[in-house]
Amino acid sequence: MLGERWLNLELRDSTGAPLGDRPYVLVLADGTRREGTLSPEGKLHEAVPRDTERLRLYVAERCFELRVGLPPVDSVAGAQERLNHLHYFVGQIDGDAGRFTAGALERFQRDQGLPVTGQLDAATVRALREVHGS
Repeated sequence: MLGERWLNLELRDSTGAPLGDRPYVLVLADGTRREGTLSPEGKLHEAVPRDTERLRLYVAERCFELRVGLPPVDSVAGAQERLNHLHYFVGQIDGDAGRFTAGALERFQRDQGLPVTGQLDAATVRALREVHGS
């Protein structure tokens, strides 16, 4: 369903100051290069192909080898990531099945015609996998 996902980073130097307004080059596994400039707060926000697992980021005369991916769909953190991608806000991705996560699960379950439990059960995992695409 979704062809891309977002890479969101906030880059800071060793003193904690943002690497704001710095040019960067992002190199995907297939060699595709994307160039841009970090925000004044040192933030990078780039769409990358959904199947991206590794990439390189060049910024401030450094190269960062990054592994990207989602936690397993049947973990709380994995469900939280996918629910956020699908616009069911769960709050912070923290692996805690608290009230925001339960509420997001309930809304998702209701929209998918599942029993509304607020729990990450097998039917909900299957539906998340199907709707999210991974």
